[in-house]
Amino acid sequence: MEESKINVELKKCLNFSALFMLTIGYSVGAGLVSYIGKKIDLQIFLLGLMIVLLFNLTEEILVCFFKYNDAFLSKRSRKTYILKNSFLVLSFSILTIGAIFSVLLYSISTFGLIFWIFLGIFFTILFLYSVPPFNFKKKGFGDFLIAICVIAVSPAFAMVLQQNEIHTTLFFITFPAFFLLLSYFLSQTLENYYLDLKSQNHTLMTKFGWKTGMNLHNIFLLTTYLLYGLASIIGLSGKLSLPALVSFPVAVLQFWEMWRISEGYKPRWKLLQLSSMGSISILAYFFLFILWLR
Repeated sequence: MEESKINVELKKCLNFSALFMLTIGYSVGAGLVSYIGKKIDLQIFLLGLMIVLLFNLTEEILVCFFKYNDAFLSKRSRKTYILKNSFLVLSFSILTIGAIFSVLLYSISTFGLIFWIFLGIFFTILFLYSVPPFNFKKKGFGDFLIAICVIAVSPAFAMVLQQNEIHTTLFFITFPAFFLLLSYFLSQTLENYYLDLKSQNHTLMTKFGWKTGMNLHNIFLLTTYLLYGLASIIGLSGKLSLPALVSFPVAVLQFWEMWRISEGYKPRWKLLQLSSMGSISILAYFFLFILWLR
């Protein structure tokens, strides 16, 4: 019975969408190595991906540990005691597995200081995301850190593992997507804004406030495609500019739906959420297709 309770709570803690996005971001970084004509080492690719995902799993489970630890301190019940201890053991177990993979990866490669720099970045994000007094997840800035990991850290890590350096093109194709991903997070949490406020479930939208959040959403969308346009002018090839062009019409629909809501029209939540999911998904799909299957 206790085991089933732990499994139920564990499923609530895990952020499967973040794991999926991290996999996509990591694959974009490795795909660029393939695109510029270098062979991908599959063993290194898989070990690096596991390290990225294990760090994220540790972050989410530590968030749950501190949540139930606070609950146990305020009301000492047997259930919260078992849950907090289970999550603590699980988080350290997963982190240990990640450390083993890191040592194994280092032993089969010729990485230098940059490898340890990236591991330091992962640990820093882990502490900022889940550990008090930082606890960005609890304070509503968890999605911001996830966006940094998905768009910047994971792709760069994947590229460094394969060729020990970062290509300028990676910055051109990922940096604008950072703002698109933030707009996705804002649009997905707007419908439950008042419920989140009432339950003290802090998100980027609740931290900014609904009015500022909607304005930022539209600014982020405009920034994304302006940056892709600028990148295509200063060096991004036409082929790698195509994903932004294809996803642009869906982003226009996303912008329109958010603008309608801000003007007081009846919200069409499904259309807003589907369009925000569509714009980032189309962009990611075409980047992966071009980078891996050109």
